[in-house]
Formats: sequence, C-alpha cells, structure tokens
Amino acid sequence: MTTWLGLDAGHDDPTTADATAVSLYESLLFHAQLVCVHVVEDHHAMSFRLTDVPSENTVSTLIERGYGVAVHNGSLQRLAGPETLARGALRAALAHRDRREGRALRFPGQRSLRGRYGVSDILAFSAIEEVLPHGTKSVDARGDLQPAFVNGRLVLELP
Repeated sequence: MTTWLGLDAGHDDPTTADATAVSLYESLLFHAQLVCVHVVEDHHAMSFRLTDVPSENTVSTLIERGYGVAVHNGSLQRLAGPETLARGALRAALAHRDRREGRALRFPGQRSLRGRYGVSDILAFSAIEEVLPHGTKSVDARGDLQPAFVNGRLVLELP
C-alpha cells in the first residue's frame, strides 16, 4: 500500500530543504520511491512516497529531530510534532498524493539518466511523463533533473 510521508522543519531556503530531503532519503528513508520538496505557505516542506507505513521508530526519530510529521495512506494515519509544522507536513503529503505540486529530487529511473538522452527514452525509462518545451529532442541529463508535478503529471521543464 502506498504511503505518503510529509515532513516540515520550516525551511526558508529551498537549497536547505533539498539537502535535508536528500540526506533523509540517503539515511532514514532510503526505501522512498519518490522524494519531493514543496512550497508550503512561506517556506519549504518535504514529502516521500513509500511502499509501506514508516516504522514507529522512524516516526519517533523524525519527531525527536523537530519535524512536523504527517503519515497518509488513503486516510490520515498520523499527525505529529509542532502543530504548524504538522499542518505543513500534511499539505506536502497531500500535494504529493494528488500530484498537484512538488519538485522531485529523487524519482524512479533517475539513476540511469547520466549523459545525453532522447526525450522518448526519458519518458520510457523514468517516472517523467512530459518534457517541456514540446519539440525538445534530447536532454543533457547530468543526474540533476528536477521534474515537478503539474496537473497530475511529473513534468520536466527545460530552460
């Protein structure tokens, strides 16, 4: 069963939120399928798509570190931590669940994207569902592609 874990530490700076999300993915939440950062009111929160509910130990660790935590898998399972941060965490988890908003830092197929790839290969072998602008033939994928949810789709917008 898919579970969305929202975390909010009140990061003002998107770079700090990005670094924190990747660090959590590389340590505590390494089994996440998709890692996103979201704008929540005037700051940045994180969300993680998991294949199962995080352990009580994991949730306790996050709460001890001061995060607002929201665990959602169809219905709200848990809301914990400081109230304003918990609300932000829930907004991030729901935005991810509904594919409404969020910039993906880690996503399926990302690791294989190193070098220059045709758009058709990116669409076929990663979670990216659309590349903009339309008509783009290839993408220089240095492993730092950050697609975002737009209208329910994971979209890579090139400069």
